[in-house]
Formats: sequence, structure tokens, C-alpha cells
Amino acid sequence: MMAFHRIKDPARLHALIDAILLIEADANLTTLLKSIVESATSLVGARYGALGVLASDGTSLASFITHGIDDRQRAQIGELPRGGGVLGETIRLAHPLRVEDLATHPGRSGFPANHPPMKQFLGVPVIVEDGTVFGNLYLTDHLSGEPFSAEDEDLVAGFGRAAGLVIDQAKLRSHVRDLSIAEERERLARDLHDTVIQRLFGVGLSLQLALSGFLEDSVRERINTSLDELNETIHDIRTTIFEIDQERSDADSLEDRIESLTIEVASRLGVQVQLKMLAGIDDLVAARCAQHVVQALREILSNIVRHSQAGRVDVDLSIDENMLVLMVKDDGVGFASAASGGRGLHNLASRARDLGGDCYVDSEIGHGTQVRWTANRLD
Repeated sequence: MMAFHRIKDPARLHALIDAILLIEADANLTTLLKSIVESATSLVGARYGALGVLASDGTSLASFITHGIDDRQRAQIGELPRGGGVLGETIRLAHPLRVEDLATHPGRSGFPANHPPMKQFLGVPVIVEDGTVFGNLYLTDHLSGEPFSAEDEDLVAGFGRAAGLVIDQAKLRSHVRDLSIAEERERLARDLHDTVIQRLFGVGLSLQLALSGFLEDSVRERINTSLDELNETIHDIRTTIFEIDQERSDADSLEDRIESLTIEVASRLGVQVQLKMLAGIDDLVAARCAQHVVQALREILSNIVRHSQAGRVDVDLSIDENMLVLMVKDDGVGFASAASGGRGLHNLASRARDLGGDCYVDSEIGHGTQVRWTANRLD
């Protein structure tokens, strides 16, 4: 926090406080990081800003959030940086770096085609509460045309410390929320299994015993119909337990949870699942996104078991730039339109949008259904 004490200009100190207050602390992580980049860029009057989020190896970038470059320019530039050149030097140093002219810096690696020209550079780490580096703020080209000053460096360093604390709080809120949901799901699953299913079995046995006596054909038919309905109800409840049971702890890897889920579908619900998953995906996906993609897959699979009459399901989990992509295809009966899918598909779409993604469904009667569910992997 020493950077705060070196700021002597009251106006600039006030600007720093205003920038910290402008951070959207209650937003999801993706929106929060965008807010941090925008505030840091404005704080020192930079033309361009970026936040590079470190990968789990601590030496490369898992994500790169930019400000000052529009979507068209980003698309023309192509692949986002992974931590080479001056960006990599900031990662290795783990403390601020100022460069007056990037073209003459010995660590430069050049810009890709269609990249806007940049000259002045200021890189500052974003440090979370335990002292580790979450990522780095990168600012280029002061609007005044002058190099970034020592006071600019102090301002952004102080802002980076404050932003790290806000990121910590956002991650903690997400963890507590997910933990509370998991505990409630486990309690509900236990109650359904231990109480409701046992009572339904008891009712079914009583009805079967009644069938052994002398009954009119119409009464016997009604009892058999009731037994069929009971069996369907028990199947539905087992499917519901599957949806809410076995909530894995954060200590389990995403790969383990996805594999366990597909195995569980085959063993408990009788649908064959073929899984294809990107190796090392755990290192590329934030904890909250990992939690929600497991829940999304569980909901998709339970919808398949309930409605599709499928015998086989193909699951593909991959990464496309900053997006986690879940593809699930079944060979079931299909349906006429996504609107026919009911609340389950609306829930999936809502969950995806909450994480900066979307959900698309392609289905045709007699030809199965394909669901493409996406989410920002850093959220």
C-alpha cells in the first residue's frame, strides 16, 4: 500500500479514490475486470488499457481484457497475447514497469498485423489479499503524448492493490453463494431419497397386494394404471435426485466432475454417454464457471433422460478463445422448436447469459437434439 503515501497531489489522490469507487464491486467477475481496466485507463489518461489475467503456471496469460480497442479491431488483430515481450517482462518482474518508447525496448517482440501503434507503456501488477499476483494492468500512450510519470506509476500501483482486494471479495461472494446452494441441494436430495421414494415404494407394494385379491376388471385396470404412474413418478424423482445430488467440492477438478457425471448417467439412468474433453481444461477455467458448466451439463442430461428417449449422448467440452463451449448431442426423438423445450432450456439460457455466454438448441423431430452452451471461462 506504499504507493498511496507517495501521491502528494490532492487532486490526483482524489481521482484515485474516485476510480476505486467506480469499480463495479457487485458485478460478476467478467464485468468487474472490464470495469477495472476502464477505471485504470481513465485514471492516468491513457489511450489504451488492458488487464492480463495470469494462468495457473504464473508465467503466461490466460485472458486479456482490453479497453480502447473496439470489437472490429480486436477481430482484425487476431489471437490475443499470451505473455511474451514487454508483457512477459512485467509478469517476471512482478512490480511496475515504465517504458518511454516500446520500439527501443530490448524486450520488445513487436506488434501483430492490424495492431494500432503504441509507444509509451506502463505495466503494474494487480495483487490480491494474500500477496499473489492475479494479473497485470497494461496502459499505453498517454493522451498528452508525454511518457508516463512516476506519479502515474504510483497511482496505478495503488489502484491495482485496491482492485485486487475487490477481486478477492467478488471471488469470495461467488464461493459462498455456490457453497450455500450445494448444501441445500444435498439436503433436498437426501430427503427425496430417504423419505419420498420409500413412501412411494410402500404405496406401490400395498397396491400390488390388493391385486392378489378378487377384483372387478375395471378396478384391477385402475390399480395397474396407478402402479404405472407410480413407477413413472419414482423414475422422475430419481432423475431429480440425479440433478441435485453428488454436488462435488471445489477440491475436485472440473475434469473429474464432468467424467463422474457422465459415468453416473450411464450407471444410474441407463443412457450411454461418449465424452470428449480438452486436456488440461482445469487450468483454463475459473472456479465459478467450472461450477456452472457442471450444473448446466447435469440439467441437459436430465432433460435428455426425461424427454428424449435417447440411447446415446455425445458430450464435447472445449475452449474457444475466452469462451468455454459445451456441446451435447443426443439421438432421441427431438422436438419441433426450442420453445417446446420448456423451462429447462430457458434456465440453461439464463445461466449461460449470467456468465457472459449463451445457449443455442438445434432439434428436429425424429433426429435428436444438439445443445451448444457457452460461458466466459474466466467468470
